[in-house]
Amino acid sequence: MNILMPTIFHPYSGGITYHVENIIRHLTNISPYNFHILNYNFQGQLKKLPPNTWIHKIRHINKIRGPSYTLMGYLLGKKLIEKYNIHIIHSHYAFPQGFLGALLSRKYNIPHVLTLHGSDVMLLSKHPLGKVLFNYALKHCDKIICVSRYLKEQLPRAYQNKSEVIYNGVDSKVFYDEGIDEDYGLFVGSFVPQKGLYTLIEAVKDIDFNFKFIGDGPHFKDIKEYIERKGIKNIELLGRKDQEEVAKYLRRCSFLVLPSISEGLGMTVLEAMASGKCVIGSKVGGIPELILDNYNGFLFEVNNVEMLREKIELLVNNKGLRKRLGRNGKEFSKRFSWEGAAKRLDAIYRELRENSSN
Repeated sequence: MNILMPTIFHPYSGGITYHVENIIRHLTNISPYNFHILNYNFQGQLKKLPPNTWIHKIRHINKIRGPSYTLMGYLLGKKLIEKYNIHIIHSHYAFPQGFLGALLSRKYNIPHVLTLHGSDVMLLSKHPLGKVLFNYALKHCDKIICVSRYLKEQLPRAYQNKSEVIYNGVDSKVFYDEGIDEDYGLFVGSFVPQKGLYTLIEAVKDIDFNFKFIGDGPHFKDIKEYIERKGIKNIELLGRKDQEEVAKYLRRCSFLVLPSISEGLGMTVLEAMASGKCVIGSKVGGIPELILDNYNGFLFEVNNVEMLREKIELLVNNKGLRKRLGRNGKEFSKRFSWEGAAKRLDAIYRELRENSSN
């Protein structure tokens, strides 16, 4: 079966990229799929691709990335559909990818699957223009996949019947427990407003414990300058790291903190748990679906610095507690597998293809 995937992909890092890579790898273990990815243009060649995967670079203009990707992607997408006999379009994120998938689906009457990952539901759908684009993508798809129950509940009632939850998995070959605790707290994620990093900084700045922040993004420079201006010495900014490096830091940390203001699910939560680490996360989005308070970690109210500091200090001062919560998290993480996610997706693809040929 030939699948066209409008999505962001390597060399761009992030949750969607790793989601797509894992889905592809496990789907090709089930059946001889071929994947054609419509990715943003990038320089150079990728070192290693999943099996049966081809990357098609979409030229775009940075200042109008969404519209230019849609236009150029539509022109190239038409050629790929005709050349490779595409059976299913599977878009990741509502705009521009899902919007593009909807356009191509309508043009060629090809089944369209749309996976919603988080901020497309929580931010894009609330914007006046974004809402129009978001609803177009939802209307013109045959199946909507949400990575958390929370995201599904946020969808308009009209789309509930064609939507379902398929949780992300976690790769136990990459994220595993080494039984090491090197006495530091960890944050992994993009340096964007919705990650709540200033709340975390204020919570930990006076705690006698080290913290490492992994990631980059538009607010990296501002956060670096803020830490320097305040003279905060216990936070180390490590910048962007690849998945293998992130996994190493997770295996050696004491606990992970995810202080998000909005979050679709939080893949790093699962990755930390698989690594035998307890997690502190804000009570928002899909995070409470993963963190069971006092069982595998702690929840705190969004932007509540005092409450977050209190939870962090509990773990800083009690190594046995973080070990116990980490063991529970490791067990809990076994419920989430890419194999299971791929099996369900394989069934969806087959059902849609069968229905379209009748």
